Amino acid sequence: MYKPLALAALAVVLGSTTVLAQQSPNTTATTVTRVVLIRIKPGHTDQFWQDVRQHLKPVYDEERRQGILTDYSVATKTTTENPDDWNVALTLTYRNWAALDSLGPRTDPITLAHYGNAANRTAAGNARIEHGTIVASFLVRDQNVNPWK
Repeated sequence: MYKPLALAALAVVLGSTTVLAQQSPNTTATTVTRVVLIRIKPGHTDQFWQDVRQHLKPVYDEERRQGILTDYSVATKTTTENPDDWNVALTLTYRNWAALDSLGPRTDPITLAHYGNAANRTAAGNARIEHGTIVASFLVRDQNVNPWK
């Protein structure tokens, strides 16, 4: 009884993957963006922004200068839906999916130069956890809407 239903579901999934892989006539894929939604812990706002200004901004500026990032941005959310809601969004934009390949080996020299050594980099990352919580982190494929023909 369940076997035909399972086979039908499998057929739908396999058939739809080719459709999803094809280019859409509605949009053209462009860059890939990592979106990180962060909730600053109460009483840690100044420390959070000090860390962003002292550590993240210089690292991201250098990654952009070297062409690893095409852009980055920080946004704040002024409304709150619940106590655990995010209030800062960080976006890191890359040229394409391939730009994420071997990202660590390409960014490692930049972060080591900024922090001086791996121990300082780890300590800064551990301290960062004290000031904010990552609510969500995900990748999106940016799209340009194609003109109507």
